[in-house]
Amino acid sequence: MADFIHIYQLPLILLFFMIGSVGALLLFKFAHRSKAWELADVIWVALGGLGAVVAIAVGIYQEDSTALNRQVTVAYTASRDFDTDAARFRLRYCNDVSEDELQKLCEKVEYLSASSASNTALPLFVSVTERRAPLEGFTLLFKDRDDMDTMEQAAAQLEEAEFLAFDTRDVPTVMALKDIAPTRPEIAADYRVLALTYDALIEDVSALREAWEVLQSGRALLILQFVAICLVAFAAPFRLGRTIDGLI
Repeated sequence: MADFIHIYQLPLILLFFMIGSVGALLLFKFAHRSKAWELADVIWVALGGLGAVVAIAVGIYQEDSTALNRQVTVAYTASRDFDTDAARFRLRYCNDVSEDELQKLCEKVEYLSASSASNTALPLFVSVTERRAPLEGFTLLFKDRDDMDTMEQAAAQLEEAEFLAFDTRDVPTVMALKDIAPTRPEIAADYRVLALTYDALIEDVSALREAWEVLQSGRALLILQFVAICLVAFAAPFRLGRTIDGLI
């Protein structure tokens, strides 16, 4: 049902408007200057109040959507920062490794980089960021069916996707840092900076997924908005007819 509304929302709104127009014409023909026009006016006022309430509710959803877009930007920035730090660490210290402690740190950085690449490839990053729109969002324009299918598929993959996060300070890593710090303090310092960047990235991506879940929990508001628009489209011809009736 939601897919049907999503695809044919503009024709449905026009259909309600046409039905209202036919009803208004019938009132002109059979109920001229009667209380029917006053009743139509009352209905218009009531639907206007409903539309105002729905607009407030949907405004909350739009705020959640804006928060998601901001969080996408934050997560992408953190991802780029970590990728830069990881690439710099590997180029400086991991080309020709002789110490066992440094080998452990380089392997750890490889694991962290792999998890970062996997998380950045999540459908949440790809689909939401490219479209900057909520899944199954309602607009007043025709939507391409293939595009909607792609969004739904991405959401389904997101539910099944594995979120990878490694501990940057496990026991072997801490021991390697302790051993290498006296002789190569710059390596220990660079890794600690890298670890902080990775931890920030994991927090930002986790917050991004939470923002997505909050946004999806409010999708019913979009359907309510569509219903309110249809009702207002139905009542608009009656309100116009009421005004015309008062002028003639």
